[in-house]
Amino acid sequence: MFGAPAVGYLVLLLLFFLVFSISLYFGYREWQRPNDAGPLAMDVDYVRIENYLGRSFRARVRGWLAEAPPDRVAAGESMAAERRAMLSGEHLLLLPGGRIGNEQGQGEIICSAGDLRLAEGATFRREIYCQARLRTESRVGLQSVAADGSVLLGRDNHVARWVDAYGTVTIRSGTVVGSRVSSLVSIELERGVSAQSLYAPRICTPSRLACLDARRTMESEDAASVVEGQPRAGGNGSDAEGKPKFLEGVRCILMAPGTWLVHADLNVPPGSRIEDNLIVKGAFKTGSRCVLSRDVKATRLLLGERNHVLGNLTAEGRLEVGEESFVARNIVAEGDVRLASGVRVGQPESLAALSAAGEILLEPYVVVCGKLSAGKWIRTV
Repeated sequence: MFGAPAVGYLVLLLLFFLVFSISLYFGYREWQRPNDAGPLAMDVDYVRIENYLGRSFRARVRGWLAEAPPDRVAAGESMAAERRAMLSGEHLLLLPGGRIGNEQGQGEIICSAGDLRLAEGATFRREIYCQARLRTESRVGLQSVAADGSVLLGRDNHVARWVDAYGTVTIRSGTVVGSRVSSLVSIELERGVSAQSLYAPRICTPSRLACLDARRTMESEDAASVVEGQPRAGGNGSDAEGKPKFLEGVRCILMAPGTWLVHADLNVPPGSRIEDNLIVKGAFKTGSRCVLSRDVKATRLLLGERNHVLGNLTAEGRLEVGEESFVARNIVAEGDVRLASGVRVGQPESLAALSAAGEILLEPYVVVCGKLSAGKWIRTV
């Protein structure tokens, strides 16, 4: 017969299997007879579509407009204005357009069928949907804005959340957007503007026409100065051991065909042409008129003026792109990023992304085709 200790161990073993079986039972029961009628609703377009917030808000407003008849117009308001109360508890103010201030739309979602102008110093605590052009005067406070036409935000505005437009978005000096700005055409920024994310086929500082003129000038200069497959002085020519000349005297190893690992800072002389991928365990600095045909990753990355980059740029710290340089693909930095005057990133037919964990500083006459996203702020200086 079993002794007392053996019986105790047997009881503990039975308790363990009982608890283990109970956990399996609930999982098996849910598998055989799930309580949920269907999967959880999740719109994956939230991460796929840059103007998702604006599109979603427009769809909700259109649904509300088809839901309920108009309420009686309040005394003293234009007979063209309508108020609608939704079953969800939301209140809509429908306008034909015009100019409004603090006397209207304080706690209501505003929907304007025509051009809308927001008066100086007004504050709107709910979203605004304009089916035409939207303009704001100075010192206007906004929650979120969606427009089917263009948007012009006046000086010293403050947008708590997002701005989305099918047309051009123009943002005057001193305006702050707390989240995302998106446009299907272009975003034009004056100096002193702050935002956290920008997306458009063309993002310009300080004006689109000036940026386009600068772009055409630089493209013609690049075409005249860059000859494909022909190294410049101090370029990618190799020594007898196959090491590029710009790596002579530098402690480095060949990690794979076409990829070099550099164990120190690397300074590239002006006019160099680099045909290899580079991983630099230090600061990477180039002189003027260099051509980088492949990807570059470095602890810090400082490009000189009129550089031409065909690959991606990645920095573990600060990243700077010199005046009138061109970067064809993406830029990623764990620190701050500064794009000097005249810099171009991406192309209309091939959009690029610029992401920084810190700030992104944009000097005048910068053109970015694609998206900018900052962990802190995007600022125009």
